[in-house]
Amino acid sequence: MPLYKSTTLHQSVIISMALFATGLYAATAHADDYAKTYTVSNRATVHVDTDDGSVNISTGDTKQVEFRVEYEGYELHKSLEIESDQHGDEVELKARIPRGWHFSMGMRRRLHVEVRMPKDADLQVRTGDGSIKASNVAGNIDLRSGDGALSVSALKGAIRLHTGDGSIEASDLDGKCDATSGDGRIRLAGRFDALTARSGDGSVGVDVLHGSKLESSWSITSGDGSIDVAVPADLPANIEASSGDGRITSDIPITMEGVMSKSHVRGKMNGGGSTLTIHTGDGSIHLKQG
Repeated sequence: MPLYKSTTLHQSVIISMALFATGLYAATAHADDYAKTYTVSNRATVHVDTDDGSVNISTGDTKQVEFRVEYEGYELHKSLEIESDQHGDEVELKARIPRGWHFSMGMRRRLHVEVRMPKDADLQVRTGDGSIKASNVAGNIDLRSGDGALSVSALKGAIRLHTGDGSIEASDLDGKCDATSGDGRIRLAGRFDALTARSGDGSVGVDVLHGSKLESSWSITSGDGSIDVAVPADLPANIEASSGDGRITSDIPITMEGVMSKSHVRGKMNGGGSTLTIHTGDGSIHLKQG
């Protein structure tokens, strides 16, 4: 009888260790959250800074900024520090992992930040390794991820979108846009006054809507991907398109200037204007009427 108990206990320990090693115990991890609400009097400025989490921004007709941080596999004040603060109409949230902290292998971890804020506001988001989603914000907007995808819509104002290694999907933009991805594809659609879109190694697609104007030169580039650009028929611009090792095709009327080749096109649309530069190192370029 004592031998049976000892054997059973020994088997239980072995099973428990195996479950821990395979991460199956992670399914029972407890999820926690942090919530804070601030009231603003005038135009809000919102800052969000996180090491390793995804961020979702939503807006409404409100004078409040609401933060909610959902986390699992972290311990507050040990493996995760969350701070929020307000100075007048400027509100800030930080959710960061303390320097030097190491996690156990097989442990399930999740960190997600939800922000609800006024529609007319300035916004800055930084995340080291998570995705960013945002919609219906009008102001100075700066969204940056070290390694995550950016998915945004209905942004208006001065818009900066940057990711080190993710894709950028942006629709219904209005204003000035600067979009950069180190290694992902870019898809933009909107009415633009200024535009820069560049990918180090991905394809780029831009749909320029009616009402856009080149207040200054525009640039659309990719180091190694194809580029598709749709522009309104009535857009006045100088076109400078080139590809290091690809073919250029165009469905729009361009008055050519100089020598035209399969990999280099220079000309004017609607009498010309500021320059729209389109360049890829190793992909095709297609211009069409939007």
